[in-house]
Amino acid sequence: MAEALTFDPFDAANTADPYPVYQRLLRDAPVYRNQERDFWALSRFDDVKDAIMDWEHYSSAEGVRIDDLLELAGPSPLTMDPPRHALLRNIVRKPFAPRAIAEMTPMIERNVDALLAGLAAESGPYEVVSRFAKLLPVAVICDLLGVPAEDAPMLKGWADAMLETVPGQVGSTPAAIGGASSLRAYWLAALDERRADPRADILTAIATAEVDGSALPADEQVGMCNLVFEAGNATTGTLIANAVLALATYPDQRAWLAAHPECLTGAIEEFLRWESPVQGLMRVTKQDVEVHGVRIPAGQRVLLVLGAANRDPSVWQAPDELRLDREVIRNLAFGEGIHHCLGAPLARLEAPIALERFLAAFPDYRVQDVTRFHDVSMRTLKALWIEPSGATR
Repeated sequence: MAEALTFDPFDAANTADPYPVYQRLLRDAPVYRNQERDFWALSRFDDVKDAIMDWEHYSSAEGVRIDDLLELAGPSPLTMDPPRHALLRNIVRKPFAPRAIAEMTPMIERNVDALLAGLAAESGPYEVVSRFAKLLPVAVICDLLGVPAEDAPMLKGWADAMLETVPGQVGSTPAAIGGASSLRAYWLAALDERRADPRADILTAIATAEVDGSALPADEQVGMCNLVFEAGNATTGTLIANAVLALATYPDQRAWLAAHPECLTGAIEEFLRWESPVQGLMRVTKQDVEVHGVRIPAGQRVLLVLGAANRDPSVWQAPDELRLDREVIRNLAFGEGIHHCLGAPLARLEAPIALERFLAAFPDYRVQDVTRFHDVSMRTLKALWIEPSGATR
């Protein structure tokens, strides 16, 4: 008799390796119900894409995480439906437009080179998550926000504390509450400063924004700051770290990429598909919906499992294999529709630059140790130690 299927994003086993369960969801339970945790899950590509696009049936207004941690960040377009969603998102849309992002290339290259030089100056082993993969996008988004560079590690520490969970635990941790409180105080002080002394940065845009003739409430201003900060660094840092680990795990793919450096942009899309930084987004049904003949009542939490959808065998052949030469098919790593990730263009610019120069600096590295960050929504690393050569995992 087959073992009963249990999908629980809060379980430590899911953090370690969710993909065997994803395979079963895709094959046997495309509409899954977890009674204990009180949520449904959709896993197939078309179902997930349709739900993400359909804000009239699947609402973001009650949060987009299966836990409650994002509530600590404050309201933002991420947790809104139209019409207010578009009104707030437009406040920060311009700095993330592709043309504006492309102009940041020299600054990104300088940051990459500086971080790699700092690593190379050490004797190793090298911890590449906090010292490179995640520090790079934090430095870049802080520049856009108008935050002093020296504050970047502190802000990232608070943000990580706000989002890291404890296996099996649903509610907010003391560390999460403390991180959110520290971020709120920092943003409110920075916003007050911008109102007194406006500058050409995103903090000023948020501080001085008006919607329907009124300034944003303080909670929404804080939520917007947290959204921009996370949109500009979380996915990008995770993407870079996951790619570094994947290339060590699959040396044949690293060899192929070294022989085909012109294919790096396409390879980034495969990394995003194969190890999606955001694994799941929650929605709440506004009315009854029917998927594969199963009725999901109104008012139900539905987890859209991006990590499974991006490995749907009806879309990709041998989807669990990392193939950097794979034909690029648009995946759902950055979401879709009105909630498509604000920082996607920035991630697609930063990641190829970071990975190309990292591989030039460390062409023959080996992984020494890996620690995963326990997060019910993201598949990310807390630490990744490498050595230039000769080490074994």
